[in-house]
Order: sequence, then structure tokens, then C-alpha cells
Amino acid sequence: MKLVFRQYLASLKERKELDAVLPDLLSELGYSVVSRPTVGTRQYGVDVAAVGKDSDGSRKLFLFSIKQGDLTRADWDGNPQALRSSINDILDVYIPTRVPEAYAKLEIVICLCFGGEIQEAVRDNVTQFTKRHTRDGISFAEWNGDYMAGLLVDGVLREQLVDKALRNSFQKAVAMVDEPQVAFKHFRELVRGLCDVSDTTPRQRATIVRQIYICLWVQFVWARDAGNVEGPYRASQLSILLAWNLIREDVGKSTKAAEEVSVAFAELVKLHFLIGDELLERKILPFVDKEHAISMAVESASPVDVNLKLFELLGRIAMRGLWHLWFAASLDPLPTSRDDWNCPEASELAQKIVQLVRNNPILLTPVADEQSIEIGLVLVFLTMLGDCSKAAANYASNIIQRTTFAFRSNNRYPTIYADYRALLTHPRENTDAYREAQTKGSTLYPLLSLWASSFGEDESAQYIASFAEKHLAHCNMQFWLAADDSEEHIYAGGDNHGTSLGNIPITADGGSAMRILGDECAGITSFDKLSAIRLGHWPILAMACQHHRLPLPPNLWLELLRAKRAKTQNDDGKAEIGGS
Repeated sequence: MKLVFRQYLASLKERKELDAVLPDLLSELGYSVVSRPTVGTRQYGVDVAAVGKDSDGSRKLFLFSIKQGDLTRADWDGNPQALRSSINDILDVYIPTRVPEAYAKLEIVICLCFGGEIQEAVRDNVTQFTKRHTRDGISFAEWNGDYMAGLLVDGVLREQLVDKALRNSFQKAVAMVDEPQVAFKHFRELVRGLCDVSDTTPRQRATIVRQIYICLWVQFVWARDAGNVEGPYRASQLSILLAWNLIREDVGKSTKAAEEVSVAFAELVKLHFLIGDELLERKILPFVDKEHAISMAVESASPVDVNLKLFELLGRIAMRGLWHLWFAASLDPLPTSRDDWNCPEASELAQKIVQLVRNNPILLTPVADEQSIEIGLVLVFLTMLGDCSKAAANYASNIIQRTTFAFRSNNRYPTIYADYRALLTHPRENTDAYREAQTKGSTLYPLLSLWASSFGEDESAQYIASFAEKHLAHCNMQFWLAADDSEEHIYAGGDNHGTSLGNIPITADGGSAMRILGDECAGITSFDKLSAIRLGHWPILAMACQHHRLPLPPNLWLELLRAKRAKTQNDDGKAEIGGS
């Protein structure tokens, strides 16, 4: 176990990695973190400051200066960013002027912190420097990779907190990073085991979140070195959902313990973004402007494999965009549409989605009805970006054309079954009985119909209404709604929960369906009682739907669509007046 952590620490970069992990490690070991790394302000050599007990039992102020990997001669003394320069800044400026008054009387320990070890060529230089500057009230300590790995094993994952079976699951999750499905399976066992607790205090829940965070970091670093971060990406989604399920009662409270929980959870979410950016920005997004490049990268002769993987990637990109917009307007309780988001990251992702779909037209032909989840994420994301909402309308319209043609030509039209083997052989028959069995219900068609009719795509809206009347009279058009039991199950997954709103009419103007949804979503509903909604963290609900394969509930996007319908009708009215 210690070797696993040593390799992990040695692979961490200095910025946003080792300096992000260290504060959580210190908090878990009983230190009070005084300052964390900041961007844009000079830190005078101190990356992290913390107060805690030294090995002699006395309370001291620990000042950490961090470098990545092994400490080489160049890292020690050779440029303004070298460790020696940082320590000189600590001695000359930080200690005389920046130590908080509350800790001014404490002895100071300057900690040389790095993920690897000191190379022998520079060992004597470091030793002589620290001896020369050690004096009353100021001492030095070496926090190398081996020392911190021991703290992780004996502190964060000590046997009193994590039993042997879960430690084994963690080791297997790290060892199998080149097999994402296997690695995810073992990490899921670890996280579920850590979160399977009752009657815990906020401080204990903060400990569990930090344990998940550090374990996920380890798996991510090993997977990154192996060139395959698929397993950690899926694990990070599940980690956020299970952690939220654990700490939802602490969010929003102003107690010190609750704030500690919230900080730990925020760091976990940041790590998910870091993993997602490693996957998307390095391996996917640079190639979306190349025709069929992402489809070819799946490396499968089966169109089903390509279809499933690309829709999965599409949903992940849209989900990242939704997070960007949530951060840009965190006071909005639900998704809203604006023209002035001032969020270039979200706008860039929207353009990447357009390019991905344009260059990989298989994204216009879903093979499973449950792919309405990914399509819904894309439609909501593009609709929120006012200047990209036309792209949402075009996407819905094009899917309508392709899926209805696939149905009429008996060529991989959306089926209610999501089993991989069933999808490989679908459609097995060209009979009315088989088609009716494969399309007994749908969450996809009513979603497409509402988006087409709301954006003035009259031809597509009329076409799907006629198609549904002629070919899908047997199909139960439906949406999924949260119920009273959803709060206990939607984040962790498991038992069936929620309810189905069926027999949604598909009409050319979408008016009947909107009225039904309006009546169903009026007032205080079970949806409003979901903690992710009640506490203003609606992307967590969207992520739960994506991860646990549930259609987005209409409560999440109904007001967004209402606003667009009103704008479309208003624009049409102005056009008629201008035309007359």
C-alpha cells in the first residue's frame, strides 16, 4: 500500500495537484490549515501553512514550500522558482511580516515538501543550508514522498477507519487502471463501503469525503501515467453522487464542522473537473473538427459500439458545459437561458458539440431510447446559451428526420432495450409485432417534439406529430418524474424510484404536452424537495440522471422551454406585424 502512495505522490505536479492534496492530508491528520495555495498573489515561499502538534507534542506553525517529484540540483538552487529561493523568501519576508498575530508566539517549522526524494547530488547542500538557518524558534523538516506515503497509510487509510476488504478494493482499483471497467468496479466497492455508515458526525463525514478524494487522486494519477483515465472519470462521478448523498444535510449550514464538510466536497468536485479535462481536452476535443476522427478512434467495426461511445462522450461534454454555466450563475435555482453569460469555456464547449455532431453524423441516430438522457443534456445546455439555442433546435430537428427514417426503413431505430447484446442484433425482424415490442414506450420522441415545436421548427414538429400518429399509436410517450422516494435513491442508485407520466400527446404545436407538464410540475412537488434542487446544486441531479440512467425530469427544463416558446411566439408576432 505504501508503495502505491509513493508512486502516486512522485507523479503529482506541483500546482493544482500536490498543493491541492496536502491541505486535505493535513486536515485529516489533525492540523488546522491556516492558508491554502492561491493564484495571482505573491506567497513569499509558503504554499500551505498549518498549525498542529510536532513529534515532541508541542504546538507549532508549519510552513510548507512545495516542489514536484525528486528534488534535483536545479530544483534546489538554479532559478527564482527554486526551493532555496522560496525558503529565503520565507526567512526574509514571510516570517517577519506575514505570520498571523494569533500564531506569532509559536515555534516555526519550515517544511521542504516534495513528492519524490532528495537526490544525493544535492543532499549535502540542503543539509548545510538548513543547519545554518536553524535557530531558536525556527527549524526545518523534510516531507518527502516516503514520509507522506506513510502518513496516508497510517493516517487517512488506517485500519481503524478502513477495513481490510476496502483497502484491497482500493489496491485493485489502482492496479487495474488499464482495464477501466474492472478498475471502476473495485473503486465503486471502495466508495460504497466508505459511505455505508450511519449516525456519523459532520467531522466524521468530512473524513470520509477526504478519504474518497485522496483515493480518487491516487487512481487518477496511476491511470494518467497509463494513458487511460476512463476508469477514474466514471469513479469521480460516482464519488460525487455518493459523497453528496452522505453530506447533503450538512450543505448550507454555517457551523464550522459543516463548512469543513463543504470544503472537502468542493475539492472532490474540482478533482472531477480535473479528471474530465484530462479526458476531454487532451483526448477528445482537439479532434472534433476532423471528419469521422472520433468515430474512428473507437476502433470497432460495430456501428453500435461507435454509437454508444459517441453518445456517452457527447453527454459528458454537455455535462461539463452545464457545470460551467452553473458556476457562472450559481444563484439561479434551475437552468435559465441568457445571451450574456460571459462564460467563454461554456461557449467553446458548445462549438465543440456542434463540430462533433457535424463530423460524426452517427450522433443523429440514437439506437436506444435511453439515449434521450444524453440528448436532453445537450438540448438543455445549448438552450441555456441563448446564442446557441438555434443549434439545439437544429439538433432536435435532425434527429427527428433520421430516427423516423430509420424506423420506416427498419434500420436501427431507437429501441426500449439498452442491453448490449440486444442492441447488437437489433432489429432482428421486420414485422409489425417486433416493432411494436421494441417501441412500447419512449422518452425520446416527446422530448424531441417539445424542443422542435418550442423553437419554431414547424416542419419537424408537424412531421413527428404525423409520424407518431401513424406509426407509434401503440407507444406510451412518457417522462420520468421524481417521487417522495427519489431523494433516498437518486444519488446512490439502486432500487427503482420515481414515477412515470405517460400518454403524453405529440402534437405539432406541443401545446397539449406543455399544459400537462405545467399542471404536473405546479406547486411544491417531490422534485422541489430533492436536496440537489432545494440547495441550488441542480447539476448534481443532472449528473445522477446521467450516471444512473434516468431521463432528465421535465421539472428541470420546463421553465427553460417555456421561456423559449414565449420568445419564439413573440418573434413570430413581430415578424407578422413587420410583414403586414
